[in-house]
Amino acid sequence: MEFKLILKRLNNSLSKEEKKVFDAWFAESELHRNYFERVKRGYLKSPESVSVEEGWSKLSSKLTKERKRRSYLKYVAAAAILLVTSLPFLLEKSQTELPVQQITEKEIEVGTDKATLTLEDGTEVALEKGDSFNHKNVSSNGEQLVYKHKAEDSKTELVYNTLTIPRGGQFYVVLADSTRVWLNSDSKLRYPVNFADDQPRKVELVYGEAYFEVSPSRLHNGTHFMVETQGQEVDVLGTAFNIKAYREDLVVSTALVHGRVAINQSGNTEELAPGYQSVFDPLAGTVHIAKADVNSIVAWKDGLFNFKDMPLGEILVTISRWYNAELQIKNQEKAAIEFNGMFNRNQELEKILTIIENTNEVKLTTEGNTIIVE
Repeated sequence: MEFKLILKRLNNSLSKEEKKVFDAWFAESELHRNYFERVKRGYLKSPESVSVEEGWSKLSSKLTKERKRRSYLKYVAAAAILLVTSLPFLLEKSQTELPVQQITEKEIEVGTDKATLTLEDGTEVALEKGDSFNHKNVSSNGEQLVYKHKAEDSKTELVYNTLTIPRGGQFYVVLADSTRVWLNSDSKLRYPVNFADDQPRKVELVYGEAYFEVSPSRLHNGTHFMVETQGQEVDVLGTAFNIKAYREDLVVSTALVHGRVAINQSGNTEELAPGYQSVFDPLAGTVHIAKADVNSIVAWKDGLFNFKDMPLGEILVTISRWYNAELQIKNQEKAAIEFNGMFNRNQELEKILTIIENTNEVKLTTEGNTIIVE
């Protein structure tokens, strides 16, 4: 459950659906009820001027098969809530700071809104928070890129722009058909400046991860929205879904939040229902569809890391993209330990590494811009 629902409960601003989610979580265990009471006590003590950014951290480690025989599970819960001014209450147990000697001249910084826009003529424009940009029918305030549809251009030859997100970056773009796209770190999207009225609205996720909220086909003369990714094509009528296809990934994962899409590859078509994820293997040409925790998968869009039964090595690969850090794994056995964890992406990397270390399952250090698993 998202921490923002706890805050909304304290402010009596839950919707009916949100109240159902909160009540189910609250009734689930004594641990949840005790946690809520601790947050409530601290929240009531906090000054009204404090601005709370949504976030909630929890962490547990699931040991490898050999060690699972010991029926041993470590669980550490911590409220990692970012505040404009600090609240004195929320951590029942203070988090241990990393040793000073681990911090070097080059600090690992939190990711931010930034991208490079490549226009149709090859011109590259750096988009960063605080900078504005205007060009023909596209504008940016440094945090998002918005295209306006021009009806007079709909029958002309399609021209393309490309948006490239570096490691340590993210960006949000509204395409000319009003489709909204969130792009994660180390991602690249190629798309038409305007869509033709009588053709499918086709874009290409060259690599990386993107969350799409597609403008319905009924608003565009019935034209489908299509996303091409590494030999896979997602055919959409109007829906919300996430595609993950990083360059180092062996598979392309597509998770459907709501609506319905068809996954096309090599002449074969598989339909995807809400709450399910397809995993496409480009080398084998196979697609596997299974139930998935899509809320966990798309949490990055809302500023959260949410890991479910994921090996530490994979967790740190994801984290390293956001913080634009390198990763060095000296202990492969430790990297194979599975963890569950939720973290706010806007906190310092050292805080996340400390929470993981507090499971006493692994030692993590930083040297310059590198995270080391020992």
